[in-house]
Amino acid sequence: MTDEKKQPKVHPVLDRTTSFIRAHDLDLTEEDLAEAANDGDEQRTDIVSGGNKKELLSLGGKSGSGAIMSALVTIGLHETTDESDRWSAVSATDKILKKRAKQLKKKKGKATADDGSIMGPWTNAAAGNDVFVWSSKCTRPGHGSEYPVVKSRGLIPASARDVVELIRDSGRVTEYNKMSVGREDQVVLTREDSGASVHCSVTKCPELGVPGEAKIMSSKSKPPLVRKPLEFKTLFYARQLTEEDGVEMVGVAYVTVGRSVWESSEGTAEGSDGSTTRCEIMLSVNLVREIKADNEEAWCELTSITHAVSPGVPVFIGKQLGLAAAESYIKDIRALFEK
Repeated sequence: MTDEKKQPKVHPVLDRTTSFIRAHDLDLTEEDLAEAANDGDEQRTDIVSGGNKKELLSLGGKSGSGAIMSALVTIGLHETTDESDRWSAVSATDKILKKRAKQLKKKKGKATADDGSIMGPWTNAAAGNDVFVWSSKCTRPGHGSEYPVVKSRGLIPASARDVVELIRDSGRVTEYNKMSVGREDQVVLTREDSGASVHCSVTKCPELGVPGEAKIMSSKSKPPLVRKPLEFKTLFYARQLTEEDGVEMVGVAYVTVGRSVWESSEGTAEGSDGSTTRCEIMLSVNLVREIKADNEEAWCELTSITHAVSPGVPVFIGKQLGLAAAESYIKDIRALFEK
């Protein structure tokens, strides 16, 4: 018999006392804020326009929520495609990229993989079995900016469509995330009957005003050296990219973004029994870009961003755990498709 408790609610009117998200660093216009206010956030236009940066916006499942999701995508695409010197590569990544730079200088053209394997035409594209990992200080001021941002990148032997389907499927997280204790979809915000889909960039959800899929998920993980499991409640949004997004592509591409959701406008959790530590994801991003192979095999490049706030975990230890987890994330997804 099906366990009805595990079936997510589909497009309900969210309880505004249990669905708040940080918006202090989002590029929201006055019109966006007005839409958010119409969704139930009265007297909150000061959040972005110079007022109390610690307050949160509620997710009401309407156009204001859609604007928040679009703003998260803007940040996510900037972080995943930013190849500036703000990023500090781990030693293995640094060695490969320095070798490429010398190669590029000699050939006076685009760098290529040493073994002739496929790679994207963009800067710092992954090739072969390499997994690139970087870290950076957060460039957005405000809550969580003292915690580092971690980026990883690698090739996956699968289509971009198959990879984004894997990432969005909460039931399959434990197949590639060794630290995961499980993830469940709590609320689906996009209406399936509207035709909106992760794989359609044209049709928009009539309530949210954006294409793609949006949902609220709950998850737990148990990293090494951490006494209690870490608990997260997150807004997840995924959609197909278009040329208008300004991302270099050679085929189909997708983006997924995530940010923690809270039960109060102060960013606090309610109902915890103390068995877990509630943590915060300031930004989670996956950029999945199709790569063209001469033999027509399906390949894509996955770039991941994680910016997390973990109370009780020293920043230095959190950074080391984050770097290791970022590399494992790419390798474990790759291994899943290599089977």
